[in-house]
Amino acid sequence: MPVRRSRKSAPSRGRTPRPRTGASPNGSRGRARSASRRGGGARVGEFARLLMDERKRLQEELSEMEEHQVKTEEKPIADAAGYEDDLVDVATETFEREKELALESSVQGMLKMVEEALQKVRAGTYGICEGCAKPIGGKRLRAIPYARLCIKCKEREERHRPVAR
Repeated sequence: MPVRRSRKSAPSRGRTPRPRTGASPNGSRGRARSASRRGGGARVGEFARLLMDERKRLQEELSEMEEHQVKTEEKPIADAAGYEDDLVDVATETFEREKELALESSVQGMLKMVEEALQKVRAGTYGICEGCAKPIGGKRLRAIPYARLCIKCKEREERHRPVAR
């Protein structure tokens, strides 16, 4: 009985493979591949939608924080006229306000990065690493659509950043 080989394990025997979808007739992916790596075509549209969704979410979050901050500021700080409990209350309220301000500042920073990424989309430079000028991977951009650096450059930046203690 003859042995049957699967199509995958059979040697090519001089046949040239058929070009993949999106490849040119000569088998190269050339311009189409580099454009998609740089964020061309539908890929940029996908990331632009992600960025606009993120911008909307961050703006709503900032709005909620500002509403909460107004309510908190309207509430008078406890009078610290000599009672230890009052001092604890004042310290707690101060700490909470500082924490809220730090969170608001963080959200504002993220919103600024999203706005800068949207400017890059409009300028046609979205998805290019600011460190090495190579394309940023699609998986990274899906996770962090406002990423400025590729993984290698980000790792290098974090290695050289001084450690805060």
